[in-house]
Amino acid sequence: MSTLPRQNQFPLPAKLEGFWQWDKMHCPRPQTPATEEVFLPAISQGFSMAMDAWACPVGLQYRVINSYGFITTPLADLGRETMEQRIGRYQKTMQEMLPQMGDLWAKKWLPSILPGITRARTTDYASLTDRGLWDTFDQMRKEFLQRWVVHGWINFVTVSASQYADFYNDTFDPENPTEAYLMLQGYPTRSLDAGRGLWQLSLAIKNSPRLKQLFGQSDTSALISQLERTEEGRGFLVEFRAFLDEFGWRSDAFELADPMWRENPLIPLNTLQGYLHLNDDANPDVRFKEAVETRERLLKQVRGKLAGDPEKLGQFNRLHDMAKHYLTLTEDHNFYIDQVGMGVMRLPMLEFGRRLVQKGALSEASDVFYLYQSEIRSGLGGTNQKSLVSQRKSELAKWAKVVPVPTIGEPPPPNDDPFGVAIIGKMFGIPPEPSRDPDVILGISASPGIVQGRAKVVRNLSEASKIQAGDILVCEMTTPTWTPLFSTVAAVVADTGGVLSHCAIVSREYRMPCVVGTALGTSVIKDGMLLTVDGSKGVVRIESRS
Repeated sequence: MSTLPRQNQFPLPAKLEGFWQWDKMHCPRPQTPATEEVFLPAISQGFSMAMDAWACPVGLQYRVINSYGFITTPLADLGRETMEQRIGRYQKTMQEMLPQMGDLWAKKWLPSILPGITRARTTDYASLTDRGLWDTFDQMRKEFLQRWVVHGWINFVTVSASQYADFYNDTFDPENPTEAYLMLQGYPTRSLDAGRGLWQLSLAIKNSPRLKQLFGQSDTSALISQLERTEEGRGFLVEFRAFLDEFGWRSDAFELADPMWRENPLIPLNTLQGYLHLNDDANPDVRFKEAVETRERLLKQVRGKLAGDPEKLGQFNRLHDMAKHYLTLTEDHNFYIDQVGMGVMRLPMLEFGRRLVQKGALSEASDVFYLYQSEIRSGLGGTNQKSLVSQRKSELAKWAKVVPVPTIGEPPPPNDDPFGVAIIGKMFGIPPEPSRDPDVILGISASPGIVQGRAKVVRNLSEASKIQAGDILVCEMTTPTWTPLFSTVAAVVADTGGVLSHCAIVSREYRMPCVVGTALGTSVIKDGMLLTVDGSKGVVRIESRS
């Protein structure tokens, strides 16, 4: 029987009250000081500010324990309100706001954050004085926080998707538990645009014997230099770099120390190598068309079944109209806030790092992410921080070998808050009890279908080059950065997530089996194991351990 890590393997602070949960979706690995100081307060404060603006009765708080991010949801400050009054205002706010989510994003929220992102992308940080660089960084942190407030509002679209699915399941009790969500697929997103861009680059390679030879034979670490030697290769690099300028503001997860694709193009180059082995049915537009056709076919069937009940038909249409924005809002906010919005925060920090290297305070500019801001200031003042960085790297490497406990403390009693139900139950997911059969891993059904294939355990995208067509991707979690891999693999098994997680919705878009919320998939499954993935039942069976 597979088990989760024991608490004595993960020492806890002496005074720790309340219920805390490891946020493996955002913090799957130990966090550097830069991420702890910049990202975690922004997501914690931003989400809480958004929730408070909508009168949500709880907020969100992060705490770093042994370098990992843990979250709790404390009760909001009610002021002079009673809890009953607060909940009444909360329900009224959601009734007013949820039908407007698509328009709010397109006409208000996105336009409000784009100027800051554009300014951050184009600023000449090297030309700034130290004081000017700090002032710019402080302003960027304020804009970063505001983007996470917007993110916090967008989170409420999960309520629309959750209520719509509950209504559908209660009305029809479908055999496929993910059927309702198939009617939320097939809408344009920035992830689809990125997939199209990679696909077009792969076609350019396939249509050129010389480029195809280079990508087929060269180690990706040598590909750039090989391409620079020919006119055709240089032409390809112009297109490739244009793609990275638009879509390369992405890295594995939510860690500021991780280089972006535009800084380290080996990951997209590896992805392109994998695309060369795909058939035309892997074309993102083919997948998109299939998702649209499935959605429209199911919608037609549902409306036909409800034609004799105008009240229920009207309710279904209202709920679907609110929920249909779920995919676009989920993918597009991730592009602008989680990817580009996070990536631009690296730029001033790397400039600090370069200045610290010039002063002899650091060995490499990227070492700056292992310092807190007070230590960066000390380094600019002449303090040598090399030994401190070395100590921090050793400490994070130590914690990276330890699997945190999933929860700490007693969970609060369940409640019927629609936001909590949607976020905790369907976005983050509640993993089932582990199977007593060592060859069976239980999770949450996320995308239907049954497939058998060899496992490839990928904890970060630098390992993605080992994936071959038809493999089963076993991972901790996915973000839109991982989406290109979905064209290559036959199924996905993830440690985290629920039926509304990114991994789940993209798997349904690609029409492949997916099981999420296994909690221990990456701990139990090893490369090369033969797996059967049943996405309809949420079951993964190890057929062979060889």
